[in-house]
Amino acid sequence: MTQGRSTKETEQELDKVLATLLAESNGSRTTLRIDDAARGWNVDFVCGEATKPGVKPLRGDGSIDQRAAATVKWLDANKRHLVQPDLTNSPDPAPPPALLSAYAAKAQMLAPLFSKDGFLQGWISVHYVDGTHDFTEAEIASLTHAQERVKALTGIGA
Repeated sequence: MTQGRSTKETEQELDKVLATLLAESNGSRTTLRIDDAARGWNVDFVCGEATKPGVKPLRGDGSIDQRAAATVKWLDANKRHLVQPDLTNSPDPAPPPALLSAYAAKAQMLAPLFSKDGFLQGWISVHYVDGTHDFTEAEIASLTHAQERVKALTGIGA
């Protein structure tokens, strides 16, 4: 564990990072997915999350094959943020259908987390459920800052 923290303590710190990202990005839901067998994390389940009141959480739902998602394949291939201001009008790449139907996302930002050897180990998501969203530079910068904090807390990329 990074800096002597237990997995539970790390998850609590990650939730704080995601709560800050939620506020700074004006999002509806933020999630973190990481493959880390030592911590018991798998990208099909969120290991960190923050939501606005009334927004359906994703924690505990492993129904989506995350690595099969076109958005995840895009992150792996392009190695940068994916910013999608409109998920309602045939976005390319298309997010998993359940993200729109069951979880009501209408816009999103994703930030990849790569291991030192270049493996896509996880990603951070910011979802918007109230409508499509024109992202500001400050909102995108908040995602980058959260990405750096998550790397520091988890040791990803070190």
